Amino acid sequence: MKNEDQCKSGLLYKNFSIVLMQTFTSRYIDISEKELFRDKRSGDIDDQLFTHQERIIDRYELEGFSIRIQIDEPNVAVLEGHVQVLVAVFFDRTMQLSYRIVVPPGEGDENAVLPEEDREEREREKQKFCRISEPFNTDQLIVVAGIVQRVEHWIYNKEKCRQEIDGALKKVKITGLHLDAGGRYREKDVYEPGISFEEVQRRYRKYFDRTPEKEFYYPDHNYIYIDIWETVGHQGTVMFDRMKEDDIIQHIEKFHRSELVGLMTLYPEEWPYRMEKSFGDICGKNIAIDTDDLVLVNENVCVVIGTYGKRGNCAATNWKEHLGRRECYHVSWPEYLVLVEILLAKKQTINYVLNKYIYNSHRAMEKDFQHQDNVHDMIKENARLSVELSNIVLKLDSVRYLRYMSHKYMYHQTARNLKIEEDEKQLNMTIKQVDKSLNNVSNMLEISQANSTKYILLFISVASLFSVILQGDEVPLLTDLSQELGKQTATVLVLLTVLGVIFGFVVLLKTAVKYIAKILRLNEPGYIMLFVYLTSVFIIVLQQNTILLLSEWYAKIGRLPIIVVSVVIASVVAAGLISCIKMIVGDTSGKLRKHKSDVK
Repeated sequence: MKNEDQCKSGLLYKNFSIVLMQTFTSRYIDISEKELFRDKRSGDIDDQLFTHQERIIDRYELEGFSIRIQIDEPNVAVLEGHVQVLVAVFFDRTMQLSYRIVVPPGEGDENAVLPEEDREEREREKQKFCRISEPFNTDQLIVVAGIVQRVEHWIYNKEKCRQEIDGALKKVKITGLHLDAGGRYREKDVYEPGISFEEVQRRYRKYFDRTPEKEFYYPDHNYIYIDIWETVGHQGTVMFDRMKEDDIIQHIEKFHRSELVGLMTLYPEEWPYRMEKSFGDICGKNIAIDTDDLVLVNENVCVVIGTYGKRGNCAATNWKEHLGRRECYHVSWPEYLVLVEILLAKKQTINYVLNKYIYNSHRAMEKDFQHQDNVHDMIKENARLSVELSNIVLKLDSVRYLRYMSHKYMYHQTARNLKIEEDEKQLNMTIKQVDKSLNNVSNMLEISQANSTKYILLFISVASLFSVILQGDEVPLLTDLSQELGKQTATVLVLLTVLGVIFGFVVLLKTAVKYIAKILRLNEPGYIMLFVYLTSVFIIVLQQNTILLLSEWYAKIGRLPIIVVSVVIASVVAAGLISCIKMIVGDTSGKLRKHKSDVK
């Protein structure tokens, strides 16, 4: 199916901002070390957007770095300069690092007009930004924007003898970095040839996130915010300079749909093959409510094109002067960037809790972890996560506190395009399933422990039988039976009793060995078994009649058998005591370590 009514010539971008947003959540975020910090930002315009006084975002400016990107195909273009790094902290759990590549107007540009008092400040600020060798086309803009997400460009890698999706269209050189491979701050620049942007991101996260190796670690969520300034141009015969601001937006939205689909799917060079009819599914509808703005959002990329800087003298606000101070905010529409930041933090927090729930359920099913107290700990942790999530989500649901209806509308539309509601539904469904699974595991362990009650009764029965048989006095019941039924019948009954005792003793030893083995693995149900077992043994061994009977046996059968029996009994008792002490010490120290970890 061919595209219809699409411009054969593409767009040009003289000035733009690319904000690469890296969001992550962790229990071990630490912002106490300040070597990397340049300044604590006042919050930009946060206090002007919301009616409530409680601050939900703490903002800081960090040491940035320099970058040079050379694009070789289809023609050579270069972007170089300083990348500014800012961080937003949400409730000490979720952090959002934004790497800001800003290309402001250069000298002689008509949009560089500023009030006289701002020109010196402008000269100082210029050193913080980037510049380009020539106006970028859409292919070159895609290459820079996809430096983290990667672009969809197929090539054949001769060295690896395979097809690759992310064909390299650029050469990247990063300098002026102040973080080493371990995420530690260094005063001198850390230069490593060939360092990638992903490695830079990893080091910045490592500086703040102190998650231990064996703890749950949830990956970053990367998002691309592209802000195209009012200096947007057009190749070919179409002249935006001669068009009104709303006509420019209408032309882009109607005749550059394939190009916008290519931009928002990071598909360089071959975007003319993208179907313009897929525009609604990939880019969504324009969520801006002004005729001279175009705001498109999907799950990976947000594109903002604003031409309101071209509004003439009839406008009540001098937009050219206002946007001339854009270096302070890095984007044309800072209030919308704040809304996107909050929504991405909300999305990341929801998905963090979702994956933590799944992680907990997997741990509960591990062999070494199947213990009722541990499962109960998991259920408690999941309950705590649910409460914390509810509190955070309520605070991040800042639409209730937005002052202006236009911002509320854009908040809802952006949340819909980011599919946050679907994430919440999946989380709620997973919470129910995981909680049900953990309760089933807990019930299974309770049944297993209840099944152990028969062994308790067995121990008591065996101990009682030993107490009866090993008495030095005559047993009245057996005496009466021998008189009434004869000695043979009484002898048979005695033999049956002895066989029952022997069988019980064998089962007793087998069960004792089994539970002592469990105790050595810190299986707490062995507590009950061990104490019952030891109590039974002590009842038998410490009886005076038993001691007298052993003395008689010693006189009749000799020393060696009695020594063997005594050693066996003493060994069993000692092994039980040692295992009990070992289990108590190990279990207590394990709980102390877990408590310290939770406190930390």
